[in-house]
Amino acid sequence: MKTTTLFIIVLCLASLVSCKQQQSTVLKIMSYNIRHGHGMDNELDLSRAAGIIKSQAPHLCGLQEVDKICGRSNGIDQTSYLAQQTNTTGTFGQFMNFDGGEYGMATLSAKPLISSKVLELPQGLHEPRVAIVHEVEVANGCTIVFANVHFDWIEGEDGVAKRLSQARELMRYIDTLNKATVITGDFNCTPDSPTMKYFAAEGFIFIDKGNDKLSYQGEQPMEIDHVIYRHSHGVRFKTKSIQLLDEPVVSDHRPLVAELEVLY
Repeated sequence: MKTTTLFIIVLCLASLVSCKQQQSTVLKIMSYNIRHGHGMDNELDLSRAAGIIKSQAPHLCGLQEVDKICGRSNGIDQTSYLAQQTNTTGTFGQFMNFDGGEYGMATLSAKPLISSKVLELPQGLHEPRVAIVHEVEVANGCTIVFANVHFDWIEGEDGVAKRLSQARELMRYIDTLNKATVITGDFNCTPDSPTMKYFAAEGFIFIDKGNDKLSYQGEQPMEIDHVIYRHSHGVRFKTKSIQLLDEPVVSDHRPLVAELEVLY
C-alpha cells in the first residue's frame, strides 16, 4: 500500500516537472512605408513619421522606403534618427546606392535582437531587393523570427514572377531558422495574388483587416501592406487586433498596426 502511494506521488511530481505551463505575451507589430519622409503635401518632414511610430510604441516595426544620407532627404541617416526618436534599436538594409547615399528599408525593435540578417533577394526589374530578418526575444524563453519585406513593385506578369521568386528566397532562409515567424511589410501585391497564396501554402496565416483595408493611398488605392504569421511546435500566435491608421498626409501608405498574443 505504501509502495503504491509513493509510486503515484512520484508520477504526479514527474508530470508537473515535465509539463511546462503555457505562458503568453502581447506583441505589437507595425509596418510603415514612410516614403523617405516625403508627404502627400509635398513636404519633407521625417519627424511626422517619427511621431506616429512613437505614439503607437510598437515592439517591432518594419519600415520601407528609407534613406541613408541621401541628398533628397537632406543627408539624414533616417534609421538612426527614427531609432533615437523612438528609443529602439534600428537596423538598415540597403537596396542600392542612391543620390549620394543609400536607399533601402529598416526595422526598429524595442525587444532584444538575437540575430540580424540583411538577406539579398532576387533583384527586381529596376531595383535590387533585400529583406531584413531578425531572431527576436519577445519574452523570457520565447524567441521568434521577424521579417520585414518590400517586394518588387512592377506590374504585370514580370512583376508577379519577381515577387514570387523573392518570397521563395525569403522562405528558404526562414525555414533554416525553424521558429515561429511574423512577416510584415509592403508586399506590393494583394491578398489573392500568387505570392500571398504561396505564403498560405507554406503555412502562413493572413490577418484580415476587415472593411478598411486599402493601405496604399496613392492614385489607385490598394491593399498591399500585410501582416502574416506561422506557428511553430512550441509557439503560437493569436490575432488580438489589426488596423490601418487614418494618416492621409505623411506618406502614400497608411501605417499598419497589429497586436498579437504569443503563446509559448
